[in-house]
Amino acid sequence: MRKFNIGVVLAHDTPLVLDGLKCALNSISKITILASCETSPELFSTLSGTQCDVVVTNYSIRGNSSGDGLHYLSRLRRLHPKVKVVVLTSHKQPAIIKSVLSLGVSGILARHDDAGEVVTAIHVCASGGEYVSPQVRAALACFQADTEQSQPLSPRESEVMRLYISGMTIGEIAALLKKGKQTISCQKMSAMRKLGIRSNIDLIRYGLDISHGRH
Repeated sequence: MRKFNIGVVLAHDTPLVLDGLKCALNSISKITILASCETSPELFSTLSGTQCDVVVTNYSIRGNSSGDGLHYLSRLRRLHPKVKVVVLTSHKQPAIIKSVLSLGVSGILARHDDAGEVVTAIHVCASGGEYVSPQVRAALACFQADTEQSQPLSPRESEVMRLYISGMTIGEIAALLKKGKQTISCQKMSAMRKLGIRSNIDLIRYGLDISHGRH
């Protein structure tokens, strides 16, 4: 971290959100916006030539070939381990929130949090702390008593869900992963329970949300 200044790179595929973040942060004297990006390739290209302290990014961003926010964030953490990552999300499923936090991101905010929360998160995370906004903490608290829904998805469950949401059938996923159909079906059902998804209709809505970057 710079001694008197925090260098920030913004990454979001909605121009209006980017403009709102810029307006909120430009007035903060100890925060400098170094760049703003609308796709994941643009972000990774920027980070390869820019030394920054904090990246503020959407959970899922355009240009992410896998379509999986966790895969995108995992790659970001792996390639730039010294950069603090603050994630903006509209996701309220505890399993996803916990999975994001388990990747080692420094902060997580709800999409509708007050702009002041972003400023607080940047300062806390740049100083080496972790920040979870009140709205995100409330979402976690709602399911605190439910042990299963508090568990993050396993890597295999996440992969099965990603493939199923992409349009593949249970049989096709089983053939691709070289597993039995019953095993894949059980992993799909386990992931749905953890996510609080009760039907295939809800699962389709969940998939549409992810594909449109609403998380």
